[in-house]
Amino acid sequence: MTDTGDKVSRLLALVPYILSQGVASISETAGAFGIGEDQLRKELEMLWLCGRSSGPEDLIDLMFDGDTVSVTYDGGLSRPLKLTATEAMTLAVALRTLTDVPGATQGGAAERALTKIEAAAGQHLDADAVDIRLAGRDRWLNLARQAVEQKRAVELDYYSANRDETTRRVIDPVRVFIAEEIGYLEAWCRRAESMRIFRVDRIEDATLLDEPANVPANVTLTDVSAGVYRPAPEHLLVELRLGPGWEWVSDYYPCETVTPADAALQEAQRVTLRVANPAWVAALVRRSGGAVTVLAPDWLARDVEASATQALAAYRGQ
Repeated sequence: MTDTGDKVSRLLALVPYILSQGVASISETAGAFGIGEDQLRKELEMLWLCGRSSGPEDLIDLMFDGDTVSVTYDGGLSRPLKLTATEAMTLAVALRTLTDVPGATQGGAAERALTKIEAAAGQHLDADAVDIRLAGRDRWLNLARQAVEQKRAVELDYYSANRDETTRRVIDPVRVFIAEEIGYLEAWCRRAESMRIFRVDRIEDATLLDEPANVPANVTLTDVSAGVYRPAPEHLLVELRLGPGWEWVSDYYPCETVTPADAALQEAQRVTLRVANPAWVAALVRRSGGAVTVLAPDWLARDVEASATQALAAYRGQ
């Protein structure tokens, strides 16, 4: 917060604080707010200019007596705070969002606060009309952390970019980690019967099961010190042309070469990278709407073009 923001917040809190004390000590009040006595006196003097209007009868009034201060007129600040409909709606939506995060609240405090706000606002509050969803990354990252902490199994729908498909599976979580600002969940996959690393942002749906995680005793964690995805020499080497807006691919995936775009020559960025499954390349091209082009190998370029033509024909036939 800025210095101005700190001062405004302090000024708003000073009157209720002094009122609660009746007659407040200057030194103790300065200590409570973490400022010097001289600064406190200056800020208190500013309150003489504050009120509901410019008339002297509506301005806050203070009385100094040696090392003490008291409020003789509070300008209405002693009245209980009454939220507007917009303020109540904002708080209700925030609390409902918070209660939707597994493990984010404890002891039902958020639920109790939400109940009080809804009861006070009455018919003026319709938080059900606001549809709020947490970003998938944050929502599933919190659930993954809870699953690891509580050692519980998880059922999830997961999108595999390599195969361009979504599958449902039950996993036994082992650890959560962040690599290059991306969240990952490493777990024993009962479907594959081996350890797998799942990108949290590719989880489409997940449920924390009421059964304990059952991780085989002999599993070992993946060494991710050199990166989560490390292309193998035997993987297919692909060359792509990345049109405007799709240059992020060279930052997102490990590339062997990157040739920058040349605006003067109207040349798009080119990259070469190794892929474990050619289906991932076809899916990338389809999602790009033609902005990504396969340059090599030739057989993959022909296959991707054929699959795109087939998909377009099926779409037009609907």
